[in-house]
Amino acid sequence: MENALAQVLHYLVLLEKRKGVFFLVSLATMTALIVGVYFLPKKYQADSTVFIEKSVINSLVQGMVVTTDIRDRVRVLRQAMLSRNLVESVLKDLDVDVRFKTEGQLQGYISSLQNRTEISVSREDLFRVSIVDQDPRFAQNYVNTLINKYLEQNLSASRQETYGANRFLQEQLDLFKKKLDEAEDRIIQYRKQQGIFLSIDEGAIIEDIKQYHRDLDGIAMELDRQKARRERLVAQLKEISPQVSIFSEQGGGVSRIRSLENRIKVLLLSYTEDYPEVIRLRAELAVLKRSMGSGGGGSLETRSVNPLYQDVRQQIVTVEGEISALEAASERLKNMIAAREKELKEVPENRKTLGVLIQQRDSIRNTYQDLLTRMGRAEVSKQMEIGDKAATFRVVDPAILPTIPISPNRVRLIFMAIFAGAGAGAGLVILLESLDTSVKKISQLREMGLEVLAVIPQMTDALVERKAQMRDRIIYVSAGCYFGMILCLWAAEAFKIKIF
Repeated sequence: MENALAQVLHYLVLLEKRKGVFFLVSLATMTALIVGVYFLPKKYQADSTVFIEKSVINSLVQGMVVTTDIRDRVRVLRQAMLSRNLVESVLKDLDVDVRFKTEGQLQGYISSLQNRTEISVSREDLFRVSIVDQDPRFAQNYVNTLINKYLEQNLSASRQETYGANRFLQEQLDLFKKKLDEAEDRIIQYRKQQGIFLSIDEGAIIEDIKQYHRDLDGIAMELDRQKARRERLVAQLKEISPQVSIFSEQGGGVSRIRSLENRIKVLLLSYTEDYPEVIRLRAELAVLKRSMGSGGGGSLETRSVNPLYQDVRQQIVTVEGEISALEAASERLKNMIAAREKELKEVPENRKTLGVLIQQRDSIRNTYQDLLTRMGRAEVSKQMEIGDKAATFRVVDPAILPTIPISPNRVRLIFMAIFAGAGAGAGLVILLESLDTSVKKISQLREMGLEVLAVIPQMTDALVERKAQMRDRIIYVSAGCYFGMILCLWAAEAFKIKIF
């Protein structure tokens, strides 16, 4: 720290010793640089902001129409706006192209404009165009004309694209309509030649056969289930007695007969004579009447049909009927499968050809219907482009005439000139001091190994000393005043105060 401080003090002593040289070089350098700053050309910046406004109609018809995506337009914005043809068209409108004698000079100037034109995009709906030029009027006109030209070309290109799409779709629509008519005519002519009026779909026949086989498998499973049920019922019937004994008092026989007859009448209101309960009651009634006719007293034993036996027999009859119906259905399905397989084998070649013609006709028809749908969407898209309903480029901040230059920055350059001048003066003083080889201190002699015998003190003259002091004052005052003028100039530039 002490060495650094000593070094600084040493340099300050050097500057004080050669103050004339320091102030002269420093101020001369500052003056030259500041004068040079004022000879630098002024540059002005003009800019304009464009807003891409989306229409509400665009969201309402979303999915129904096809419009150019805003993001695609913004993505190619710089390439489209700074194209050579567009910039050249702008120069022609501004009558700038006449300044150049050769085509090479014009193309070089166009390249310069392309490099100096800045296009910045904010979000997806805002972009800004700016340029820096020495002529403020040209900068303003160039930016505004460039944006207007681009917007005109963009709208025109979008409309031309829409019209072109409509023309293409209409041409394709006419072409496929003609193909569809020709396909229909070929089918009609082929039907007349071959005498075919119904087309056979082999796929449908195969699907029918598969379905019949599935139904046949279901019937076979149900048939096995019914046969197993019949076997169980037969085995159960063998274990049941066909008749049961009935014991009754003879005196109550008449009332019993009337009771059975009434029950039979009630059952016949809902069932037929074959109903198991009706059969059982009639058998019991017959036995009771026979026993009443034979006479006798006391308890009377009669034999009657077992109702459980009759019920099991009736279930067996029902199951056998189901089995017969399933076997008949199975036989019918087998006959239908055989018939369909025979029909499939006997499909003539001309009917296959007819199927191919119909498939071709259906394919052309589907394409034609799709083209009709797209044609309707294209028509709506065309009307939107004509009415400019999809999206609107709106200039929200047009370029105005710039009055304050952005370059050169005189405040910063004057400040840099002050430091550069001071550095040049200090550098020259240090250089002169390093070139001076005279002995200035006794310590230098001792470092050289020389013995100091005596030291002669410096003799000063009061008159000479006063003259030197006066000269130093003049130097300090003059340098201070001159430097003060430089600071005033810097302050004037910083606070935009006009001096000249």
